[in-house]
Amino acid sequence: MSRLKLTWIALALTAAGSLACISVAGAQSKLEINGFAGYNIASDIYNGYGGVGNTTSHVGLDNSLLYGGRLTASSPRGGFEFAYSRTGSDVTIQDPQPGQPRSNIGHVDIDMYDLNFLGYQPSGNPRVTPFGLIGFGWSVTHPTIDPDFIATTKKNPESNTLFNFNFALGAKVEMSPKVGLRLEARWRVTDTAITTSSGIWCDPYGYCYSYASDWYNSGELIGGITYALR
Repeated sequence: MSRLKLTWIALALTAAGSLACISVAGAQSKLEINGFAGYNIASDIYNGYGGVGNTTSHVGLDNSLLYGGRLTASSPRGGFEFAYSRTGSDVTIQDPQPGQPRSNIGHVDIDMYDLNFLGYQPSGNPRVTPFGLIGFGWSVTHPTIDPDFIATTKKNPESNTLFNFNFALGAKVEMSPKVGLRLEARWRVTDTAITTSSGIWCDPYGYCYSYASDWYNSGELIGGITYALR
């Protein structure tokens, strides 16, 4: 990612954080911690464009579990939070073609760090509070690829730090003055720092692929328990 792009992202986060701090400081504030777990809905990394018999296939991440924690400062109207989550997915060939004896080609673990901004909407039930969320942050990838594929590409997988943003809809359910349940559905978009025409990769079986997108999309279904520190 370019230095200019990182600078603009940092400025946007600083401005948004300042506004959130002013908003929270102006009303009765609450500080909560939240542990959560969920399901990561992954998508394709590469699209196949030819090979033996001109058939096509795809390379993508498998759906997987995720987990993490958050520290949230909020008022009755909205707030902001810092969140960490981790997921790990197998890298697989979808719809293996003739000559591809197996589909699993590696694994990638992803650490995600987010600064999120929340807006709350009162409901008819005082114990249930719907919310919307938008956030910005970065993902750190830790890939491990099967030695056969490394020998073919002559490259070892490298860890990368990638910009991402996310948005979500959810609800908080108060179970007691201190403890609550938080449920949400999230969509995450990660900048892969590539263009769709910048890279071509071929597997050991004669099939070649191009990047599916320079923005990687994934979904998250999350549930967790919140505890109010104050």
